[in-house]
Amino acid sequence: MKELLDTDRVNFLVWRYLLESNYRETAAKLQKEWRIHAPHREFDFAPHVNTYALVTLLNKGLLFEDYQRQFDAQQQQVPATAEARGVFGPLKFEPSMQDAEGEDDDEDDSEPEPEVEERLENPRKRPVDRQHHAAPNASSAKRQRLSNGYENRADSATTPMEIDHHPDNSNNHAYPSPLEGEQAASPLPRTEGPEQGTQIDKVHELTQETVFLRLGADSAPEGAEPSPARTNENPIVLHCEWNPSDPSILAAAGTDALARIWTVSRGAAPEDTMSDHVNGDGDARAFRNLLDDDVPRNATVSAMAWNTAGTAIAVAVEIGNKARVIISGLDGASFNRFDGIEPPVLKLRWSPNNEYILGISPENGGALATVFSSSAAESRSHLLTDNDLNLEQLDATWISESEFILCGGATLISLRCTEQGIVPGREFKTSREDTFTQVQFDWRTKLVATASSGGTIDLWDESGNRRSINAHLGPITALQWQPLKGDSATEDERLLASGGDDGAICIWNVRSLDNKPKYSMTMNNLAVVGLSITPDGAFLAGATSEKILIWKIGENAIPRASWNRVPHPGWQSPKGNSEAEEEFMPCLGWDSEGQKLVYGANSRLAVINFR
Repeated sequence: MKELLDTDRVNFLVWRYLLESNYRETAAKLQKEWRIHAPHREFDFAPHVNTYALVTLLNKGLLFEDYQRQFDAQQQQVPATAEARGVFGPLKFEPSMQDAEGEDDDEDDSEPEPEVEERLENPRKRPVDRQHHAAPNASSAKRQRLSNGYENRADSATTPMEIDHHPDNSNNHAYPSPLEGEQAASPLPRTEGPEQGTQIDKVHELTQETVFLRLGADSAPEGAEPSPARTNENPIVLHCEWNPSDPSILAAAGTDALARIWTVSRGAAPEDTMSDHVNGDGDARAFRNLLDDDVPRNATVSAMAWNTAGTAIAVAVEIGNKARVIISGLDGASFNRFDGIEPPVLKLRWSPNNEYILGISPENGGALATVFSSSAAESRSHLLTDNDLNLEQLDATWISESEFILCGGATLISLRCTEQGIVPGREFKTSREDTFTQVQFDWRTKLVATASSGGTIDLWDESGNRRSINAHLGPITALQWQPLKGDSATEDERLLASGGDDGAICIWNVRSLDNKPKYSMTMNNLAVVGLSITPDGAFLAGATSEKILIWKIGENAIPRASWNRVPHPGWQSPKGNSEAEEEFMPCLGWDSEGQKLVYGANSRLAVINFR
């Protein structure tokens, strides 16, 4: 027993209890203070400890001790005039209900002597009795009753002395014995999940305010219910993105030649769409196709991106053993395209002035970075021989009108697009141990932020100086700067949000030298697979494989809203059998006004109304 309850394991159980009881902020602070790292790997017994097992064991022990003391008192035949004593001193008992009623009837201040049996009644029953049988001559200044059912707690005290003193407690003991009448009532039944306690009245559930868009073939009968076989034939959503300037235009792309633009205005889900949570096939809204007529039905759109103005969209589609990049307008008509590219094109990034489009594709065991002209049939390329895209992916971001950064594995390089071709840009001092996965550039501070599979965030200034932050216990899965409009930035704060495989979401002030998050939230131990901040920088949405939680930045104690994935065949992996693991490739994003949120995974595309 001593070996099981050493300090580290007790700390872990207390930390897990706080985390699963939705005290996320306290759990996060204690986790760092107690240095609890990857507890599911350090403690072999942890997976076998049930929720609240330690608390339940302690409660049962206290109740057993209470019953044992009652039994001992009965065996001793305590005289009625004798003074009963407890662990903390003399015990004072409440009068029985019959005596209290007698006082009310006779209006006598004398208190009859209670019997031994009345003294030894169940102490947990007394607070309930006192609530319903209060004396009529009691003081009118009553304590406020807490909404969660607990009474006589420190939260309800009106003065500092009321915490340790109660009018009914005349024995001058700050902490009454378990047999005294002031013992707290049994806790109310609690449930699992983020809806515990007071959150049930504060977290807005968005599940019923969802519109699902149909992704199937054009010839699919409207209103038809999908069978499992037909669901497996539906396209898989690989990309979905709102127009950066028009909040009603949404684009999505994926397998089975899926590349469409919808017009989705805000509003409650129609009645015929609400049934889609269980059986429906989605909202059959009109859409515009972004692919040419010669693209086969089994083609896969591997990349998609809007330009910064929202006036054009680029998609990369695999056609046989070659790839094609198509640039289209809002009407879906293409005005420029590039053929004969080595497939697949895994990334597409527009330059800030919308003049160039950067694409990344494999080439002879390496990686090929190609810059396409958006208005002419011109392109230039640069080959990275040491980056095999089959082993590690490359991420990219533009840092000026002509310079961009490639990031992946141990590679972090800057390249510039010139009339002579693509040439090296600024240098970054990296090591072979680096495992970069993502890169984001901040146009205000000119800082480059990179994320690694080891949970580290690196910040690089214009001179190439590096600052590292140990952000997460596992791989970082999402990274985004807080969007700012106008002159809303301050000199002492610039926020960067990160999500990890450890289920944590952290918001960092990169202007602070303290390598601690300014705000932190958790997704109940589920890996964060998507992260998105509204264009006004006010709200943050974090997604897992099961749900979405939305917080107001700066108010991280309780989520503002939540959305849960209701069971549906379209959410499952199209592998042909129910026992196969889910192939989860999510996409998440806010519209340009921060009123709607899009969430796409496998064969489902959900438009969630937030405000």
